[in-house]
Amino acid sequence: MEKESAIQCVPVELMERLKVLAAKLWDDKNPASVHLNAILEEFEPDVKSLGHIIKEYETDYSGRLSANQGESSRKEGRFKKEIEDLKAKLAGQEAARAEALKRLEEFRAVLGARESALAELKMKFSETEGDLNSKYVAKMQELYEKVNRKELDMLSRWEEKTKALETRSQELETEYAARNRQLRLREKTLEEDFSARKAELIRTFDRIREGLEAREKALAAREAERPAKGGL
Repeated sequence: MEKESAIQCVPVELMERLKVLAAKLWDDKNPASVHLNAILEEFEPDVKSLGHIIKEYETDYSGRLSANQGESSRKEGRFKKEIEDLKAKLAGQEAARAEALKRLEEFRAVLGARESALAELKMKFSETEGDLNSKYVAKMQELYEKVNRKELDMLSRWEEKTKALETRSQELETEYAARNRQLRLREKTLEEDFSARKAELIRTFDRIREGLEAREKALAAREAERPAKGGL
């Protein structure tokens, strides 16, 4: 791989004088001429004159300038178009703003008329407000008295019903106590009757049992007498 050399600007006179020196050394059969010619041949392709470098720079700059000018022209055209569009939009917005201002003035006129009507209505209302308050107070007083009378009437009827219920309750309690006493007396009578009947049944059972026992004894005695008679 070849090693790249740094490019350096060298004056033309220096190169010419080196070539003359190399030729002179060659004519004098000086061994240094061989070495000098080898150096000149090795680095001559990489050595450029100042004019050549400037020419290359001018060529490159011209190309870049042309490209930049073309790009600038395109950008300028695009910017001009955007400016025209913005001007058109601005004109439309100005027209819309003028229309909005016109409507605003119309709304202000309508609002002023309505405010005047509202002020007139407030004045009329303030004139009748006193009458309305008086009527309202009278109506509320009448309603209060009506409700109060109704409440008193309901309270009176409730007290009457309460008294009637208390009287009925006392009557029921008295009736219940009387019936309870009657039931207890009847229960006592039934218990006494049951006890008497039970005692009578026991006595009857005892008599029947005694009669049966007497019959059994009599039968036993008869049975005992029969064998004795048969033996005789």
